[in-house]
Amino acid sequence: MRKLFFAILSFCALSMNAQNPYLPLWEHLPDGEPRVFEDPDNPGKYRAYIIGSHDVTYTAYCGNDVRMWSAPVEDLSQWRDEGPIFSHYVDGRWDTMYAPDLVEVKDKTTGKKTYWLYPHSRGWRRTPMVCKGDRPNGPFTPVNLTPDGRQCVEGSLIDFDPSVFIENITDKKDPDYNIGYRAYVFYGFQHSTAVELDQKTMYSKRQGTDPIDPFIPASSADGRLLDRAGSEYKALYKGQNPLDFNFFEASSIRQVGNKYVMVFSGYSGKEYGLGNTNSALRYAYGDSPLGPWRSGGVLVDSRGVVVNEDGSKLITTNAGHNTHGSIQEINGQWYVFYHRPPRGFGNARQAMVAPVKIEWDKKSVADGGKVRIVGYDPYTKNNEWTAKASDGNEYTGAEVTSEGFQVFGLPPYAYYSAGLACFMYGPNSNQWMQDNHDVWNNSMDLAGIQNGGIIGFKYFGFGGLAKDAKGVKAFEGTKKGDNTTLELNLTPAGKGAFKIHVKLDNPWKGQEIGVIDVPASANKREAYRVSVPAVEGLTGKHAIYLVVEGDEIKQPEQPQGRPQFGGGRQQGQQRPQGLFDLHGISFGKGAGVKAPVVPTVTITVDGKDIKLPAAPMFSTNDNGFMMANNYQAYAPLKDNSVIKATASDPAVTFQIGAVSNGRAIVKATYKGQTKNYFIN
Repeated sequence: MRKLFFAILSFCALSMNAQNPYLPLWEHLPDGEPRVFEDPDNPGKYRAYIIGSHDVTYTAYCGNDVRMWSAPVEDLSQWRDEGPIFSHYVDGRWDTMYAPDLVEVKDKTTGKKTYWLYPHSRGWRRTPMVCKGDRPNGPFTPVNLTPDGRQCVEGSLIDFDPSVFIENITDKKDPDYNIGYRAYVFYGFQHSTAVELDQKTMYSKRQGTDPIDPFIPASSADGRLLDRAGSEYKALYKGQNPLDFNFFEASSIRQVGNKYVMVFSGYSGKEYGLGNTNSALRYAYGDSPLGPWRSGGVLVDSRGVVVNEDGSKLITTNAGHNTHGSIQEINGQWYVFYHRPPRGFGNARQAMVAPVKIEWDKKSVADGGKVRIVGYDPYTKNNEWTAKASDGNEYTGAEVTSEGFQVFGLPPYAYYSAGLACFMYGPNSNQWMQDNHDVWNNSMDLAGIQNGGIIGFKYFGFGGLAKDAKGVKAFEGTKKGDNTTLELNLTPAGKGAFKIHVKLDNPWKGQEIGVIDVPASANKREAYRVSVPAVEGLTGKHAIYLVVEGDEIKQPEQPQGRPQFGGGRQQGQQRPQGLFDLHGISFGKGAGVKAPVVPTVTITVDGKDIKLPAAPMFSTNDNGFMMANNYQAYAPLKDNSVIKATASDPAVTFQIGAVSNGRAIVKATYKGQTKNYFIN
């Protein structure tokens, strides 16, 4: 059975994505750890890798595989699915894999590279599992399991959300020079621990060393220390307030210049006038991988912090839940990687990225040296972005945008799904964003937009990009005489007429560059177009906001849950009701760019249509699925039944299996992605 399920998985699918989320909108990869490694198939070339857990159950965090995607550093739009690089099946059960990490070490004598994977298995007595392989994308073999694969061997000590740092040794006087590196692991949930690893095992502590516990001070949402009363924080500088860190989980460490930066999920918000959330990453900095540390502050708040209408205070424009990630330098640009929870739902999280500016001085931290990290904008005088309100509060973390790696703005002459919206504000806005699990459909709807709702896309690169830069390909901007139009692909609800005011740069005070009028009689999906000559000839990048005006719509009651902790939301949550659903946005020269059409499949058994489900089968312990591309259908089947399949698009190809024991499989492939229809 395991062989069957692995055989029907489709890997190496390419995604033309550089925007946010930067993976396909049907992919749900949270807890991403970014790395850059040499491409094992192209020596001298490098790829950016994201290694994460995989939200494929829809009823709980994560799934049964460690998932990896990668892209060439010179083109960060070409993301490739490397597939499930590791899973573990024992005693009839699949281990759930939480937040993983992957590091590379190089043998000083032979030059051979070894990749150490820390999968964070949640299997009983298997949380400290460590694996190794010869390639960054595997295969990986556990090195510290008992022969029966049921538990880790003595000496295994790694716990929740492990992160490993490799300190390369170049000083010939260093006692580890011949080995070439030292290794450290950091882990913990609402409690932080650091351990120097034995380089021979990479899973046990180095002889003669002791764990540092507690390491980074952990705090509750309301600001209370969670570590044992009387704990001594040996890893902090003298005088550093333990309450400045707010550690929750998700350790990750990187070297920045002559210093080290520790990234972690930590409660943030109160310091800039908002409620605390663990939907934020924080950072600390020090002179060594083990500190001592000084608090740096917030790195990114995934709730999308901006200044409000009158500039008096800061507000949030995205749902919060949790987040996890790290920083990575690619092409000379630093990025923070994190994840978002559409509508605050923690079981279908998506990989996000934002550029940051990092400054450090040559002084040691012990002598007053600092690391400063703020949001990055290539078009400001100092390349910095912050959100500052008149009440004195300032958010200095990365900006939540629609751009992703497109730091010069999204190429305007293209179609973009509504799922790229980064600003959602107004009645019931945290419920607008809908999940998608269709591997043929790289889109997500915003449903139930109401009167007073605001949808924002930051940013469009109306100024264009003359030549490739920072892993972004050159693109055309808008020019005078282009006859530029804005086109919104939407479905009116048929509940009254409404207007959509198109604003430039600011949803409240920005220039109105167009108005779309939708009549009360409209109730079918359609593209609505308006001329927007105001964007022609603009330089740099600019935000577009859609401000909705219409009748009030009463909302249906939604199932109640506890989104802070996941699993409380119901799978069949109702779509919110409003004036319309937004599907996508595009600019065009005269005519807009048409929305992609997703092929439909029809399957007949003995000449009769069978009902095909809209949603795939999600992963369970029984099926072991690692991708949402499997569908269950039912029909009367005989050994001699004739099964036929057609599609609305001739580009879809089919492979129809024979009936065996009352079952058959129809495989439908479109643009490299295969859907498997199990007919019973």
